[in-house]
Amino acid sequence: MDDDQDQSPTLEDLANALNDDEGQAHDAPGSTEGADDSQAESATEAESDPEGVQEAAADDEGQAAQAPADDAVISWTTAGGETLEAPLSELKAGYLRQSDYTQKTQALADERKQASEQVAKQYQQVQEFAREQAQLMNMQEQLALFAKADWNALYEQDPTEAGRLQAQWRQLEARAQDTARSFQAKVQQREAEQATQFQQRTQEALQTMQRDIPGFGAEQLKAMRETGIAHGFTDAELSQVADARTLKVLHEAAQWRALQAKKPATQQKVQAAPPKASKPGAASVPQSKREAAWKQLNARRDVDSLAALIAASE
Repeated sequence: MDDDQDQSPTLEDLANALNDDEGQAHDAPGSTEGADDSQAESATEAESDPEGVQEAAADDEGQAAQAPADDAVISWTTAGGETLEAPLSELKAGYLRQSDYTQKTQALADERKQASEQVAKQYQQVQEFAREQAQLMNMQEQLALFAKADWNALYEQDPTEAGRLQAQWRQLEARAQDTARSFQAKVQQREAEQATQFQQRTQEALQTMQRDIPGFGAEQLKAMRETGIAHGFTDAELSQVADARTLKVLHEAAQWRALQAKKPATQQKVQAAPPKASKPGAASVPQSKREAAWKQLNARRDVDSLAALIAASE
């Protein structure tokens, strides 16, 4: 080998190599500066001639102004090849109706789902109550048998077996107590849930009544209670009413009852009122038989009055 090839690079050679790399690095940004200059020239040309931008904006405005009117007729072909036509206003109205129908259908489906889940939950609770109640009754029957046993005689006959049975009795008592506590806790929880649900339904019903009936309040509720009592309902039964429809029926019944109570007083006022003075010179016109029969029919509404009307019309 030559000596030049075996010779290791000196510090001067490394310095020259680094200088060459730096020179190349300085040349690279130069090309970027050229590109930036060309972009700047393009931007300057766009600024000097904004008509292109204005024309584009005008084109956009023209496209926006070309939106079809509501009375425009839209035609389309169905999958079966039938050509249909309809005004744009009808299509918009149909879309709104469909959207409203979809929302109401979805809301109804959600309500049904919630009701179904609530029913399933209640059914499961009833099953659990029935199962625990049956277990508790079975334990109580077994405990009654243990209590009736003659333990003295059992111990005399077989002390070991008697001790085993008595231990089993104590274990059964403990299990029965635990089951009774669990059952009572579930019953109390269920009663609390029912009370909360009833309170919510009652509040919603009262809000509905206040919204639909102006001025609805304590006075109307008192009249509704009195009306219900008059028709044979008890306070306990009325206290369980939490449906706005039933409350509205009671409200209308109370209004009718109040109106009927005012009728005698109104009739007495009419009867006590002095007769109207006839104008001077005005002669009383006697009623015809037909008019008298018609008034009698309206007042009595019976078969005899109808026969009198027919006779007077002949």
